[in-house]
Amino acid sequence: MKDNESSLLDILFISPSSMPLYQLEEMLSEKNSLLMPKFETPTGLIELASYTRNKFDQVNFELLDLAKELFLHHKQLETQDPTNFSSFARQVLSRVKIKPKIVGISILFSSSYISSLKLAEIIKEVWPETTIILGGGHVTFYHAQTFRDSPHIDYIFVGEAEISFKKFIEKFQESESTGTADFNVYEIQGAYDRAKTESELIKGQEQGTFGELLIDLDEIGLPAYELLDLETYKRYSNAFDEGAVGVMMDRGCPFNCTYCASMIIHGSGIRTKSNQNIIDELLYLRDECNFKNIILWDDLLAAKKTKFAEHSERIVNEKVNEGLVFSMPSGLSVRIMDEDLLEKVCALGFNYIRIMIESGSADAQQNIVKKKVDLDKARRLIAHARTLGVKVETNILFGFPHETKSHMQETIDYIKTIDVDWIQVFALLPLPGTEAFHQYAEMGKIDKNNIDWDRCGYSAREFDTNEITADELTDLVYDVNIHTNFFGNRNYLNERYERAAQYFTDMVLRKYKFHIPALYMRAQAYFKMGEEDKAEKDLEEAAYQIDNNATSLHQWKRYGNKMPLLAERLDKKYQTTVAPHPPAVSAGFTF
Repeated sequence: MKDNESSLLDILFISPSSMPLYQLEEMLSEKNSLLMPKFETPTGLIELASYTRNKFDQVNFELLDLAKELFLHHKQLETQDPTNFSSFARQVLSRVKIKPKIVGISILFSSSYISSLKLAEIIKEVWPETTIILGGGHVTFYHAQTFRDSPHIDYIFVGEAEISFKKFIEKFQESESTGTADFNVYEIQGAYDRAKTESELIKGQEQGTFGELLIDLDEIGLPAYELLDLETYKRYSNAFDEGAVGVMMDRGCPFNCTYCASMIIHGSGIRTKSNQNIIDELLYLRDECNFKNIILWDDLLAAKKTKFAEHSERIVNEKVNEGLVFSMPSGLSVRIMDEDLLEKVCALGFNYIRIMIESGSADAQQNIVKKKVDLDKARRLIAHARTLGVKVETNILFGFPHETKSHMQETIDYIKTIDVDWIQVFALLPLPGTEAFHQYAEMGKIDKNNIDWDRCGYSAREFDTNEITADELTDLVYDVNIHTNFFGNRNYLNERYERAAQYFTDMVLRKYKFHIPALYMRAQAYFKMGEEDKAEKDLEEAAYQIDNNATSLHQWKRYGNKMPLLAERLDKKYQTTVAPHPPAVSAGFTF
């Protein structure tokens, strides 16, 4: 039932940047143009806003996409005066049109945590009377520690928030109408204040109780896209040349992968929006908002196979997908997919698909990663996807608890047997709430109450294990990326030279013009295509970068023995600096 009597309640939602605070400071103050803040659709926030507005008449939302604001600042970095995060945040907050009674910050990524706490401090300075709420994946598993880390946080929502936020708004409006200064949230499942948190800690309950799951996702209605700066999203979002917008059709995942917390947060059951609701949303984004690129955020696309097959056929038959290009960063599950279902997915019009593998070791798949991917089936699906004319990518993770160098070598060997356009290679980041996180905490590798979340990333970690040191793991991730995507690039080796050159451009050189392996291999592709002028230009650029860029020189020293044509164009002083092989080989790995 809608509340028609309460006074207008102004609510500000904030989507922070996933870039850690120390990098934001470096970008803002030192004008480091290589640090580019990305921004993506804050789908959770605009869905929560829509759901809440459907339940109350007198609520008014404004959304501040801080990541977008940082991106726009970066685009004009050369003309901007040096600043810092605090000054930037105050400037952006000064442009907020409302004086919010509630500010909600969604912390999806652990790397956003420290900057979000700093932002909360600034918000309290700007609007001392406002109520600050945190939600999202990180604080879901860290609500007690978050209260300890910041005196400026009033409430934290654990798990999904639609139902608990509705109950919270009811209490908040009641306190406003009665003039009560504050209220407790003991009876609201998933909502925490300091008193409720302390009460449960005394009882030995450290993990908060998750909010009720919203079973009927159609109650959300059309997400509140109008709260976004749609023109900027159409131009720049998600690192697309033409921008993109995110859509979530399903929630939930039944699988217990070691590195993922989705099943814990969203439950093991699959909840889906109705096919008609999804079609209406796609048509709105295409026809009313003029979007072309659609990013699907589902954790397990097509989990309900029959429903998805019917959905795909209807979208195609009714030409809903006409003019749309789909992509799905979280990828497709090998356990869910088969050849027929894969065809239904690709029929929608995907720019690329990711068939998710994570590890090429059968033993690790079963007992360590627990993704339980049938590696032979994955290879067949990748081969079939190639016949459908779609670009094919995958992800590889190294550094699982108890993963040995032998397991990692099996992954390196497996990579050579799959024909993919690109492989995203990462070091495992133990995320709060995941089995990997708990395992490393039990080993004493992680102090869960004393983590520098700013320094956690997907390319490096700070602790050694019995199986591999931190430095060896960092070197392995770097070397596998270079050998897989550049010198061992499958498009190049299979004589798809134009596609290889395009990938080197799109994935690397548009952002990192100094990247020597990318320049060198794009030159090789150009030579094969008979475009000698372009090839020579790339080699000249590579030589120039080695002379003028420390990162380029480092890459030359590390991989120069793989680039003989470049050696001919360099001063002789560089010849003696080339390492005989990359560091991962010294650690016992073969490529």
